Amino acid sequence: MYSPSDVYELSDTETIRLIGEKIRTIRLNSNITREQLQAASGVHAKTIGDLENGKNVTLATLVSVLRGLRRMNLLDRLLEDEPVSPLLLYKAGGNVPKRATGRSSEAQKKRLSI
Repeated sequence: MYSPSDVYELSDTETIRLIGEKIRTIRLNSNITREQLQAASGVHAKTIGDLENGKNVTLATLVSVLRGLRRMNLLDRLLEDEPVSPLLLYKAGGNVPKRATGRSSEAQKKRLSI
């Protein structure tokens, strides 16, 4: 079973599989068939099955399925504004950076294990 502390230990394939299982659980708990979800989301029932079975589908498909399930709230954390570091803002002359420089501080290198 998955716990949030394991998230970085999972492969991309395993993460996609777990997302598919979660989508299936939400659909079944809502007593919605794949055909009903197809009508609500515009995503073909086979593609919904692919998503639920951990196959690689597009991000647009995932968003459409979540919208059809009325569970767009699952994206709330992802869609929140990301605060800009005051130090980064200062270094950029008060402008929000639009590109990364590729240069990392020692603290960032340790955090990223570079």
